[in-house]
Amino acid sequence: MNQDPGGLMAALEHFAARVNGDARLRKMIADWERTIALEGSDGAGGGLRVSGGRVEVVDLPAEPDIRLRAASDILEGMFRGELSPTEPYVDGSLQVQGSQEDVLRLDFLSLMIWGE
Repeated sequence: MNQDPGGLMAALEHFAARVNGDARLRKMIADWERTIALEGSDGAGGGLRVSGGRVEVVDLPAEPDIRLRAASDILEGMFRGELSPTEPYVDGSLQVQGSQEDVLRLDFLSLMIWGE
């Protein structure tokens, strides 16, 4: 994977810009109010807040609605669109905690942005 020097937070900024720049995606999340924590195994962390049809990068939230844990390079690759979350999820290197509805919506959002 090509990783830029900005690491996880830069990948999250890239993801947020993609979502916020797409009217179809903003409409899809217009009624979704969630906080997402991303925790890298090397201690890197960050968060996303979804509110009002927009995605904002935030510091690692203490009590998120959804929690993603993986090696930082996996999280970075996923949020840059270089890596589908499917394989790391299936092989157990990506752990996802949240309601089934939230996890499905996050999966669909990822698919809409990056494809499979």
